[in-house]
Amino acid sequence: MVGRLLVRLSPAVLATGCGGSSQAPDADDAVEWGYEGPGSPENWAFLSAEYALCGDGRQQSPIDITGYETGDGASITFSYGGDATAVRNDGKFVHVDYGPGNTFSVGRQVFELRSAHLHSPSEHLIDGVSFAAEMHLVHEGVDGDLAVVGLLFRLGGPSAMVQGVLDAAPAAGARVTGGVALDAGGYTPEGPDHYRYDGSKTTPPCDEPVDWYVMRQPKTISAEQVDGLLALSGGPNNRPVQPRGGRRIILGGGPS
Repeated sequence: MVGRLLVRLSPAVLATGCGGSSQAPDADDAVEWGYEGPGSPENWAFLSAEYALCGDGRQQSPIDITGYETGDGASITFSYGGDATAVRNDGKFVHVDYGPGNTFSVGRQVFELRSAHLHSPSEHLIDGVSFAAEMHLVHEGVDGDLAVVGLLFRLGGPSAMVQGVLDAAPAAGARVTGGVALDAGGYTPEGPDHYRYDGSKTTPPCDEPVDWYVMRQPKTISAEQVDGLLALSGGPNNRPVQPRGGRRIILGGGPS
């Protein structure tokens, strides 16, 4: 999940790194959050007061999904089938935006698909194992609550879904609208089995809470497509796993 904000980091703060300096940011040197160098994930919490949860949060994402248990989670259903309204490239991610009509339901609660983007390698681990890529399907409920569905990709045959995103991606900083043939139906998981836990956004400002549903059945992606994703993002764009704390991870399923 993503957001973007230009922030300032003073030379003194850069020198102390993550040592907990409380010095206010200096307006002379801009450091934007990212995945390497001074703006890398270990420094996010120090880049801006708005990013404090990246360091202080107690239910941060992603995590290593392990020690899960069978629970009484509600069944989930997908009703996708509309084309994208826009494709944006912010230099870190290619965002595919959707209007109303593509829904993800958890029991009686309905969430609208807002956007999709890809990380490579995966952000979540399963029993300590990383995957080649991970797609995040970002949904919002009527009350503003967020639910994110994670689709994992292992190396294998090419993904038509990923290729569609690669083909539609504009240049960094650009946005295209109209005639974007990226049908959300292509994102529908292979089955309903998933891991459910309470988490956060995986990019600044690392807001909590976010309901996470990481699908258990991986899709496949080719090595060439992984290279394409890395070229668009300028390198790996995954946040390292965060402490799980005492959070429960529930195995769920239900009609697809």
